[in-house]
Amino acid sequence: MTREERLNRAREAVEAHKAVYYRDGAYKKADFWDYAEIFEIIDDLYEVSGDRTLFAQMEEMADFVLRAYGENWEKNPFNDDIMWLVIALTRAYRFTGEERYLKLARENFDRTFERAASEDLGGGLFWRIENQSKNTCVNCPGAVAASYLAEAAGDPSYWEKAAYCLDWAVKTMFEPETGKVYDCIHMDGRVSKWSSTYNQGTFIGSCLFLWKHTGEDVWRQYALKAADYTVDVMYGGGIMNNEEQGNDLPGFKGILARYIRKLSDETGEERYREWLRANADAAWENRNAKGLMGTRLAEKTPDGTDFDVFSMSAAVSVTVNAV
Repeated sequence: MTREERLNRAREAVEAHKAVYYRDGAYKKADFWDYAEIFEIIDDLYEVSGDRTLFAQMEEMADFVLRAYGENWEKNPFNDDIMWLVIALTRAYRFTGEERYLKLARENFDRTFERAASEDLGGGLFWRIENQSKNTCVNCPGAVAASYLAEAAGDPSYWEKAAYCLDWAVKTMFEPETGKVYDCIHMDGRVSKWSSTYNQGTFIGSCLFLWKHTGEDVWRQYALKAADYTVDVMYGGGIMNNEEQGNDLPGFKGILARYIRKLSDETGEERYREWLRANADAAWENRNAKGLMGTRLAEKTPDGTDFDVFSMSAAVSVTVNAV
């Protein structure tokens, strides 16, 4: 399949998802971080296509953010939710040059970092405002968000914040000998060693940013190790056919997909892109009559079911990022 054919397929996947879920500038029944991640799929599509007509949807989605959440997102108790939306908007700023996206992202990152960072448990960011655990799902997106802001705002202090988050994740949540990324550590020192696609993905992404910024090859090696663990250990080199259970879990692999693409683009390691494309091919072959693709990529997506908007976005991201 040619690149253009894959790009056309990606556009079709996005439009099929929009036809069911997108109304009046918003994805219906998508909560704060679901919305951020679907926003990132539109960012991804622009990144692989260069199609400036997507700027109009970015503007609609940013307007919805302001209507739904305002300019100050401190009411959201989840620090990670805010980091995800910071990433989506900062990426949109980089593409469009729309200053309000950067302002909104920067102010909310700064407030969230201030309330979440502490030296408890060796540093890093707390997951929620109750300060009961420190999680990969906030520290690696925090590192990614800070890296994007450092580039977008030209402010080196954000590189320091990115390193602060990632250094903690490497020290506390990462097995360098295997590439496995843990989930979280509780205040009593208990560590959850569960690994998930989205944590593996944002760890890869944050390592790539630090590698490019510092030139230190250890970060590239960490990213490759984490990718190898994901592809070879979690999935045996095969199709991602899980994560169907749970409120958020079905959408996780969409986050992994964008960082697998980024890894392949920036290191030249094509085997990761080939794996991602095999997953996209499986998802596409299993779409339903409306063109929707479920999170179990190797199984036919049923017709006539009221699927969750976020769960149905994961395969869209896989398809877009496999271009």
